Amino acid sequence: MTVEERLALLERSLRRWRWVSLGLVVAAVLLGGGLSWSIWGTHTSIRTKGLYVVNEKGYAIELTTSAEGDGLISVNDHASFPRVMFGNSQKGFGKLEMYTGHSQRLVMIGGTGSGGQVAVFNNTGHRVVDMQAKKTNSGAIIVSDYDGNIVQGIEGDSRTAMQPGANRGAWR
Repeated sequence: MTVEERLALLERSLRRWRWVSLGLVVAAVLLGGGLSWSIWGTHTSIRTKGLYVVNEKGYAIELTTSAEGDGLISVNDHASFPRVMFGNSQKGFGKLEMYTGHSQRLVMIGGTGSGGQVAVFNNTGHRVVDMQAKKTNSGAIIVSDYDGNIVQGIEGDSRTAMQPGANRGAWR
């Protein structure tokens, strides 16, 4: 191989490496621009299965989904106990619940198969007041004692109104 042939081969190799290095520089610039946009750019939407806003003591806000696709938003206190939760109930109705600092439910507002429902709980977890739409498309208010046993009830449908000594278990 002559010196001229070796020089021509070396020049071809040099041109090839010049194109490869130019391609790598262009790729690095594009990658850097894409990363900087993803970090500092404004996004129109976020797709995720859960979003957690945290502070130094734990979760402050949780946005999650169940395996069935139901959404849930939980606003927690300083000790990461939920105080307010809203989302879907297990039966597919909207639901809003408020809690004490120890996950004890205080109020539940939601839906049933016959309409809306508002329930108030005491500090032992028993339902003591319940207002709801019944299957007869009338309203009902139930007042219970400390242990959750029904004491008094008012119903808007005179066909099925509670009579003294009637089966109070039918209210649940």
